[in-house]
Amino acid sequence: MANSKNLKLVWLYFAYYWVIFGIGTYFGQYLPDAWRPTASMVVFGILMISLFVRGFNRSGPIISHIYAILIGLVSYGLFESFIRDFGPGVFYRIVLLGILVFLFFGVIGYFFLRDITHWGRYLFVALLVLIFASLMSFFIDLPYLHLGITIVGLILYVLFTMYDFNRMKNRKFSEREMGFNLFINLLIIIKRMLRLYRYMNKNR
Repeated sequence: MANSKNLKLVWLYFAYYWVIFGIGTYFGQYLPDAWRPTASMVVFGILMISLFVRGFNRSGPIISHIYAILIGLVSYGLFESFIRDFGPGVFYRIVLLGILVFLFFGVIGYFFLRDITHWGRYLFVALLVLIFASLMSFFIDLPYLHLGITIVGLILYVLFTMYDFNRMKNRKFSEREMGFNLFINLLIIIKRMLRLYRYMNKNR
C-alpha cells in the first residue's frame, strides 16, 4: 500500500485544487453570460487535448490551475441556478450525498478490491463514448438522451473513483495527478447528481 506521506500529499493536492476551484467559482458570478459558452469550450478543449495529444498532461502544474479556475467559472451558473430553483438546503444535501458516494466507493476501491488498475483502458473508452454522446446531444434532441448521459456519466465517475483509490493502494500514481483526479471525480459526481435531481423534479 502507499505510504502515509504519499497519501498526505495526495489529499493536500486534492484540497488545494478545491481552493483553486472555489476561487474560480467565486469569480464566476462576475463572468458575463455571453462569455460562459466560450469558457465551457476552452474547458472542453483542454479535456480533448489531454485525451488525444501525447505528452499533454491535464494535471500538470500550469494546465491544472487553468482547468480548475475555468471549470469553477462555468460551474457557478449551474450552482446558482440550482440554488435559485430548489433552495440552498437541497443543494447542500446533494453535495453531502455526493461526498458520501465518493467516499463509499473510494473505500471499496482501496480496501476491498485487490488490483483493478487494468480498468484504465476500459474507462478511457467509456469516457470517449460519453463525450461523443454528449456532442450528439447538442444536435439531436431526444427526450431521454440527456438523462441517459447524466446517469452514465455519474456511474462512470464512480468507477473512476474506485479505480483511482485502487491505484493509490497499489502505488501506481503521482501525488499531484492523483489529487487532481480525485478532485475532478468528486466534482463531476456532485454536478451529475445536481443535474439528475433537476431532471427528476423539473416537471413537478
